Amino acid sequence: MAICFTIERKRLYFKLASMPYQKEKYFNEVCSVTNARSLLMPVYKEWEGILDGYREKVVKLGKTQTLTLDLIKTYLTGAETNGEVSKSFVGVWESIIAKMKKEDRVGTAENYQWALNSFLKYAGDVKGFKVDKNVIDKWNDVMKNGTIENGRLVGQIADATRGMYLRTCRVVWNECIRQGYLTEDKYPFSNKDNTLISIPRGKRRQQSYLNVDEMTQLYNVFVEKCYPDSWSPDYKKRAHQSLGLFLAQYLCNGFNLADAGRLQYNRTYFAEGGRAFEFMRKKTSARSNSMSVVIVPIIEPLKVILDEIAAKPEKDAYVFPQIFNGATDELTRRKLTVQENSNIKDRMIRICSEVLGWDKVVSGTWARHSFATNLKLAGVEELYISESMGHSQGNDVTSGYQDMYPLEIRFRNNSKLLNVETKEEPIDIDKLSKKEMKELLKRMMEKGGI
Repeated sequence: MAICFTIERKRLYFKLASMPYQKEKYFNEVCSVTNARSLLMPVYKEWEGILDGYREKVVKLGKTQTLTLDLIKTYLTGAETNGEVSKSFVGVWESIIAKMKKEDRVGTAENYQWALNSFLKYAGDVKGFKVDKNVIDKWNDVMKNGTIENGRLVGQIADATRGMYLRTCRVVWNECIRQGYLTEDKYPFSNKDNTLISIPRGKRRQQSYLNVDEMTQLYNVFVEKCYPDSWSPDYKKRAHQSLGLFLAQYLCNGFNLADAGRLQYNRTYFAEGGRAFEFMRKKTSARSNSMSVVIVPIIEPLKVILDEIAAKPEKDAYVFPQIFNGATDELTRRKLTVQENSNIKDRMIRICSEVLGWDKVVSGTWARHSFATNLKLAGVEELYISESMGHSQGNDVTSGYQDMYPLEIRFRNNSKLLNVETKEEPIDIDKLSKKEMKELLKRMMEKGGI
């Protein structure tokens, strides 16, 4: 029993391994049956259903690809077509990585490559599209429990990393479904169905933050430069720079170093008289619309930090040129960012321990968590926090954000990040639009101001 595919008079016979051999007479009788009461009608319906199933697969494949017999063979058997490297599960994975590199998404591409390296090492020899739940299960088991090689345990990784790798694999699987190489009925991932592969989530990070009082203590260390006498002058200078960058990350809406390195004194900075930064998050710029910008009010403590560690304001100049040190290649920038993150972590741990007596392993990610957590605890609405951090909200929501939150409101909210007495930025009523005025009145009424 086989299915015959014909394109331009050329044929491909695909043998149905699950079907038993049939005698020619019986085969012809089943194919010619017309009477609904015939005992052979159920067999006819079964065979017809198999044929329709393959027809649907080919129709779906033809919607995304130019149909050829080689392509159909690749889809049905999982065998790679000579010269068509991309016609495989691994090939699709590699093409996604290549696309990300073209879009300068170097960090994400690197994560996808690490996941692929692990998959190739522990999932076995995967040819074409011969990948299913059993293959992913085998890989997942090694990542979770490890395997013994040369007498030692290898392959075991943290749940957070395992979850990242499995999510990467899921993206590749979905792309294969979109292109017609895999079918949805064999989808191996689910966090609800216990028979399928569950993708773990990383540990919750509620404790990975510093509260407002702790952040204020760090700010005071920066202002007073009260570092231990046992530190060399050179190390004090480097630690001061790292502390300043950490605090800048916190006060600049929790942005990461990749964003800090790209931050410029652009048109918005000068148009607002040096009172605000505007930028697009590097992580989301490739898939967000132009309205998903981040506005950072330069509150007084942030200005103090900028005066110490930032470059002088010049049109389109980088605010923190020391991060990339003039590098323009994205791969080099990625390596410099990773190194600077490591430097900040090491120096922050020493500042917390040797200056303030804290037992905390503080890293750059704490700045982002602290920004969100402290504003939330201060009663700032989550929509403002989300928008300020550059989270994607959809076109219907992001449009008009700048009208919803005039700069004066941003100053008022971000001033809650530190317990530092500063002059409150006055609201210039004459400069507010009708929409901004309406929003301001609404907020005052909600807070009992009217």
